[in-house]
Amino acid sequence: MLNVIFSTLSGKTANEKKLDIIANNVANALTPGFKAIEAAFTTTTLDDDLEPDQVPMGYVNIPTSYTQFSDAPLVNTGNPLDLGLEGNGFFAVTTQAGTMYTRNGQFMLDASGRLVTHDGNSVQSQGGGDITVPGGGKDIRIGADGSVYVDKLFVDRLKIADFQNKQDLKSVGANLFVNEDSKNQEMPAEHFVLHQGSYETSNVDIMKSMVQIISALRAYESYAKVDQSTSDMLGKLIELGKF
Repeated sequence: MLNVIFSTLSGKTANEKKLDIIANNVANALTPGFKAIEAAFTTTTLDDDLEPDQVPMGYVNIPTSYTQFSDAPLVNTGNPLDLGLEGNGFFAVTTQAGTMYTRNGQFMLDASGRLVTHDGNSVQSQGGGDITVPGGGKDIRIGADGSVYVDKLFVDRLKIADFQNKQDLKSVGANLFVNEDSKNQEMPAEHFVLHQGSYETSNVDIMKSMVQIISALRAYESYAKVDQSTSDMLGKLIELGKF
């Protein structure tokens, strides 16, 4: 009886967590550069020190999650400071907490002429410094390799960074990722193309998310029905025990 209660409780909790993950994906379906998060379920069976007539206790673990780093469609804006990154890599930006990484290529120039995100974080050059557009520069061209030209003169090159294991990158909000593993060193990205005048959208698949929500809700309802039936049965056993 306790096995059933424990199993249904773990199942409901795991599906609640899965729904939270899916809801966050749906909420960011229109966020530029957002990468969807996927939930992964595992089950555990406890069969240590069991008597021959005992049934092993099984439960569903709270799902772990991983980021789906697949490319998303590009939207053409015509803004020369919008950059769509196709293929591998991330833009590197300097924040108050240090270097972080993003796929959101919607940039602007601040009062000093630095290339920055809409949150004011400076976009890093290949050497790790700021990229500054000289005063008076009007014609800004950014090549497929990240080379920045102002009025046909080379100024700098954007840093496009990549990692051997992208799953070591932790999302910290505001479409930023931080590298949590010192052994997973940043390296120059390969096999990428920058598209000036475009930005990458979210890679959330709305139809897939809707199907996942329905599936998780049905699973939760099934666990809840078993839980209710078990509670009713336990209540009757308790009443019988009084006689």
